[in-house]
Amino acid sequence: MAAGGGRCLLAVALAAAWISGAAAAASSSAEQAGGSHKSIKCMPCSMAYIGDAYLDDTLTGQLAQRRDLAQMSDSGELCKGLTDDVEVPMLSKLHRQLVGEGSHRRLVYSMDFGACEGAMVNFLDGYDAHLVIFEKLPDGVFADPFELQHFVEHKVFVDVAVFGDTNLELPTALSNRSSVEIHFDLRLIISTNCSLVIDMPLHARYPPLDASGYATVEFGNPDLFLRYRKKEIHSDSCLWVIKNLKAAPLDKAAWRIPCGDEAHIGFVPSITFLSALVCSLSIVLAALIF
Repeated sequence: MAAGGGRCLLAVALAAAWISGAAAAASSSAEQAGGSHKSIKCMPCSMAYIGDAYLDDTLTGQLAQRRDLAQMSDSGELCKGLTDDVEVPMLSKLHRQLVGEGSHRRLVYSMDFGACEGAMVNFLDGYDAHLVIFEKLPDGVFADPFELQHFVEHKVFVDVAVFGDTNLELPTALSNRSSVEIHFDLRLIISTNCSLVIDMPLHARYPPLDASGYATVEFGNPDLFLRYRKKEIHSDSCLWVIKNLKAAPLDKAAWRIPCGDEAHIGFVPSITFLSALVCSLSIVLAALIF
């Protein structure tokens, strides 16, 4: 009897363990599927920029709080059938560095896409596709929207947008943060073996005074998206599919911006005033003599 009872208990324990494991596996699969679903959203073609949905623009004059892509307006119904059996290009390598000196630099992105020869060509045969880079700029750094527009005019970018503070004259203390969204035509990378280099020109604002003579700002991780839609689609049913490429974290890019020393706050204006006074008197004397 004791042996029979022990065997029953063992069978029950094994069954319970198997059921628990199956439930855990099912839960894990569901979570992965849910995570994959959350990385893909859709938006109407009338909405030009991801940043319009990606940022909460209720803060007038300030860069709004970031929202995760999964918190964009619910687009599950919009995406139905658009992402089925679509083999999209995958980002295999991403590198970013800050190039240049002084107060005017370039943020250079280098990236590669995998499965270039077959999958990329097949994908671009049926879809219009853009790579979208969304870079959140740190305090004290801005992008000139007029300068970026020249890249669009010369067909380097499909489109660009600057969100947040676009007043180029304000110093760091009086300005707010901004973000840049760049759209690049994915068809152009076929001729470069699916390797891509993108330059973004940036400029430094006048930073607050600092005894060290420099103010250091750091760039966080950019957000990269693939935006695609079927070719030859009617305008009334046109939708962009937005896929988050989920690039691996990058090393922070640091920029040391020259700034004034507070110890010189009285000395420099005095010398400037005396120089201006001497020059003015020299002009007056020269006018009287000659």
